[in-house]
Formats: sequence, C-alpha cells, structure tokens
Amino acid sequence: MSCKNFITTNIAALCCVSFMAFVGCSSGSNSVAADTEGKIEKKDPLLSDVKINIEDPVAEIATLENYVKQFTDDPNELSFDSHVLAYNGSFPRIIVPQDSEDANPNIIFIDSSPIKEISTSEVAKYFPNTAEVAGNRLNQENCKLYIVQTDDANQPTGHVLTKVSQGNVEVTEVVRGGTYVVTNAYFPVAFLVQDCEGLIDRNSEITHKSFISRTWCGDLMKSREEMMVGGPLDLNQGYTKPNPDCAANAHTDANAYGEWFRADLLQ
Repeated sequence: MSCKNFITTNIAALCCVSFMAFVGCSSGSNSVAADTEGKIEKKDPLLSDVKINIEDPVAEIATLENYVKQFTDDPNELSFDSHVLAYNGSFPRIIVPQDSEDANPNIIFIDSSPIKEISTSEVAKYFPNTAEVAGNRLNQENCKLYIVQTDDANQPTGHVLTKVSQGNVEVTEVVRGGTYVVTNAYFPVAFLVQDCEGLIDRNSEITHKSFISRTWCGDLMKSREEMMVGGPLDLNQGYTKPNPDCAANAHTDANAYGEWFRADLLQ
C-alpha cells in the first residue's frame, strides 16, 4: 500500500472539514527518500522499488531495522522483538478466520486464532521475499514458526511486534505525529515469529500499545479560532501550524506497509 496516495497536510485540513463521513483525521506516507548523490544504485528483483546502496548493501533494503528507523532514532524507544523474522503489511490476498462469513475462493484462510503455526514450506505463501532471502535457514531444530496477525483499522499506521513472552505477544501501533487524513478500513497485517523456547501457541494473548512518532511527524491543523485571529476566517492564512512535538529531522513520508525481514537473514 503506497502512502504516496494519501493527501498532503493542507488538503488534509479540507478533507477533515468536508468529508468526515468518508475519512477521519488523526492527530497523533511511502518510502523515505534517500540521499543517493554519489552512490551506485541497483534494483533488487525481490524488493521491487527498494533502492540498494552498493556501499552498504543493507542500508536501504526492507529490513525490520530500517522499518523502525522511519519512526524513531532511538531503538530503545521502539524495536522488533528478537523472535520476529518478518513483517508483512501488504498481503496479496486477505487472510481471514476460517469461520468467516466472507467465504471467497480468492481468500487465504487461517483458523479462528490470530496466531497460527505454519511449516517452513508455507512461509513463501505469506512472506515471499523473506522465504526467498532466508532459504532453508528458517528450518531450525526444536523451533516453531508462527503467523501472528493483527488488524490495521486506520491507514496509515505502522506496526511493530515489540515483545514475545510466555503466553503473550505485544504489538505496538505506530501513529504519525501531527494532523493528517486516515482511512478507516479493515486491513490485516502479520508477523512471522520463530519460537524456540515454547513461549507462545494459538491460545496466547495479543496485547496492543500505541507509539506516537516524533520523526514520522507533520504539522497540526489550526483550530477555527486560530484561523480567525485578527478578523474573519481567512483561508489564505493556511490551515496548519508547526508541531512542537516533531523532531528536527521529522518527515511525513514513511512506508508503513510492504514486506520487511530481519537483516541477519541476508547473511
């Protein structure tokens, strides 16, 4: 899903006023543009539009580490748990519970639990790039692979599985700072988890946290009162104001979806 299709901040203000029945506004797009001057680039056939810097082959590939860097400069604030091998926010087909009323031959079904054990041969169905990169290294003795699925109810939203513990999986939803347009639709995303300690199973609980990014961050929308300062409502004054919570290096573009895998799988 390309966040480039989302409307810019100024238009967002108009949409918030005029189209509330269809879209929502959030106060908390796609790939962050890399400075490629002086670098040699090539296209990796596995990763479509992801650019690779030959000087540092991992720097611009869709790794979990690079995914998080879009949302924070501090890995202590936000990071994937070490059990997570991959994240996929762009399934080719919707994955819904087996007992769903929305039966459709084009839908990949999993059972009613959002946590499902899968075999190594099934990884390519859900995480094709990861399977291609990792090869047979996903087949580890005494380890199990799980798909952990969660909902993306508002787009754009980042998703990071931040902790795997006994009987519990913690998923952090990353919210862009500032005011912007969101769509409200069911959008499934999933993580590939490798468990060698017997921590989770299909009955484990999934808990959720929220993280407001200071680096994936934009302006705030002015209130009506702020736009009327000094006289009648003047649209020429603009709809937005600087967001004091944004970091100095803040950007409004981020790739919150797509498939991302752990960097060490490239080795």
